[in-house]
Amino acid sequence: MMKNKIVFAGSPDFAVESLQRLYDNPNNEIQLVISQQDKKRNRNKFSPTAVKKRAIDLGIEVITPQNINDDEVFDLLERLNPDFIVVVAYGQLIKKRILDRFKNKILNVHASILPKYRGASPINYSLLNGDKESGVSIMLVEQGLDAGDVLAVDKIELDNEIMLEELHDKLMIMGADLIDKVINDYQKYFNSREKQNEDEASTVGKIQKFMGEINFNEKADVIYNKFRGLTPWPGLFFKLNNKTVKVHNINIIKQYNDNKSGEVVKVDKNGIKVACEDGFIIITRLQLPNKKPLNVSEYLNGNSFEEGIIL
Repeated sequence: MMKNKIVFAGSPDFAVESLQRLYDNPNNEIQLVISQQDKKRNRNKFSPTAVKKRAIDLGIEVITPQNINDDEVFDLLERLNPDFIVVVAYGQLIKKRILDRFKNKILNVHASILPKYRGASPINYSLLNGDKESGVSIMLVEQGLDAGDVLAVDKIELDNEIMLEELHDKLMIMGADLIDKVINDYQKYFNSREKQNEDEASTVGKIQKFMGEINFNEKADVIYNKFRGLTPWPGLFFKLNNKTVKVHNINIIKQYNDNKSGEVVKVDKNGIKVACEDGFIIITRLQLPNKKPLNVSEYLNGNSFEEGIIL
């Protein structure tokens, strides 16, 4: 039996599970891994991507071109002539020359139910928007951001408690399962592919640090969904005496109140109660600059937090 010859392009943790799953399937041969370049860390040390680390562990050749569309990469792909190029959170757009050469054989694992949340941060936005379901899509990579035909979708229901890291890990496994199924019965999935409805499409950009600052003029659910969708990075924070205070855990109370938004209504061992548009935010764990995270009950042992101030 001929094996599926695969070139894998991916970079972060989310892509590692798909690489491992395809590698473990005896019907596949991973010819090459393409990943982003090593990132410079402290003291001029460089750190490889999670995918590059795993590829090295598995003994697979890895390249980290500055641009995947360079002539050298194209020539290498020509020589390898893979059956599939699998792209999982690689981090660069593949341009027309490669798309044309490997038409209908470049597959992407995308962490949303397309056409919703095309772009860089679909997992975050499903939580930021309080969605009741999320999922993964396997699509053909074509010109346009995440705009190709969809080959398969797998969905998961979301409750109000699921956090970013948990959802990331669930979708990571679902994506690995689904890409493995699609490649091993490709013609079936290709024949039943569906075009995306452009009228339903939405695009999301990268998460920015400023997005984590709490706006107490917003509703309790909005703030809580930011906590779910932006933790651990950039995390929620507020300003106190020009210092950034990180918030590591919150609860919400939805009820009418006539306090000013941002007013610290009560401080005790159970938390810091702050008014918002339609209720209260209870901050139960926080972190001051250059300090370790503390439960509010621990923080109050040696510190105070003034009631009545406006955050």
